[in-house]
Amino acid sequence: MEETILAKNIGLRGVKVADTRISDVNGEKGVLIYRGYNIADLASAATYEEVSFLLLNDHLPNKKELEKYEQS
Repeated sequence: MEETILAKNIGLRGVKVADTRISDVNGEKGVLIYRGYNIADLASAATYEEVSFLLLNDHLPNKKELEKYEQS
């Protein structure tokens, strides 16, 4: 009779796969950070365009930058 071995798949939990300045994840605390901003704060106060600008340019846009970005 064959012996069955049970294995628990934990994926890449705890394994650092890359360094990035764009985002940080703390799964245990349920925190996602984009460019230094908590995603919960961005979701409640920023538009999609503002967040996409942030990801591409490393800072939130001022009014003039946002208008130019929305027109492009």
